[in-house]
Amino acid sequence: MLEDRVFDEVKRLCYAGLEDDVLLREVAARLRRVVPFDAYCASKTDPLSAMITRSVHENLGGARIVSLFFRHLYFEDDVGGYNWLPASERPVERPVRLISEATGGRLERSMRYRELLRPAGLTYELRAFSAVGREFWGNLNLARERGRPDFDAREVSLVRRVAPHLGTGLRASTLRVRAAEADHGDAPGIVVLDDRGLVTHHTAAAERMLRDLGELGPGWREDGGLPAPVCMVLGALGRSLSPRSERDRSTVPRLCVRGRSGRWLTLQAVRGEPQSDGGVTMVVIEPAGVGEVAWIRASAYGLTRREREVVDLVVQGVSTKGISRRLYISEYTVQNHLSSVFEKVGVHSRRELVKRLFFEGLCPSFFG
Repeated sequence: MLEDRVFDEVKRLCYAGLEDDVLLREVAARLRRVVPFDAYCASKTDPLSAMITRSVHENLGGARIVSLFFRHLYFEDDVGGYNWLPASERPVERPVRLISEATGGRLERSMRYRELLRPAGLTYELRAFSAVGREFWGNLNLARERGRPDFDAREVSLVRRVAPHLGTGLRASTLRVRAAEADHGDAPGIVVLDDRGLVTHHTAAAERMLRDLGELGPGWREDGGLPAPVCMVLGALGRSLSPRSERDRSTVPRLCVRGRSGRWLTLQAVRGEPQSDGGVTMVVIEPAGVGEVAWIRASAYGLTRREREVVDLVVQGVSTKGISRRLYISEYTVQNHLSSVFEKVGVHSRRELVKRLFFEGLCPSFFG
């Protein structure tokens, strides 16, 4: 099917080591073949603030309207949660939404429609956020001219499949830049491999983290003796780029693992720019983020989805009353969830909970 071919092409782009602007433009061009649109805005976002850091766009009505969007509309609360700010309120489980769905078919209820889409001669819009774990790295807005039909379920499904891979590609480009700028402390490390799976280049930071993942023999660069997590993420990249099943198609070559030091690390595999003597694969290794470690530890403690939502808000310093309002549950129910979380994690206060889930996973030696 054409949709599957386009999906496979987009995945290859996301793991090809492209610069942000190129990746965003190429992904939009491929999607256009099976999800027709008349205007678009594809952006990279800061995962901490959810603010756009880089953007490419087409047919959005000129510089004045685009400026209005970036300076004003992006920060406005829209109907039905259609604008997903602040970051803590963005639905990870539902990354694609339609403006028609959010407005109940009454598009004029949306400020985005009134001040951005309609003046540009556009009507229907699809919005997709690209997440890696619980961090959002990019978004994609596709819009159609007045008189064109709305996006259908098949088109929404394809964009939903593409979204996490685009997030992975945007995140990888940031890690490559950081590794090039510094090679000390918590800078990410990069391991470059040739088509035979042998290491051709690596940063000092990468070697330190590789040794935390497992024993490295004297010939580890030449004999393929890399730790198991590295081999796993390389295998996942191969399966993702040459899928044999539907599961392979949805595979994202990224994992989080605890090193021998007790510190959590994330590994991500991407295809780099081809060289004269063959292809290049890169594995980016970096210390896991605070939220990522906490999420994994929460899973290990068996917290339910609702308990995780409560914990996310506790970490932000939200009061019991505030949690009650955010989650539309009673304060009594909030307290019940907290009691259950405390019992599962083995703590007696919010402060101990934050320490156990976040900081002990990042700096185990500091806490003994």
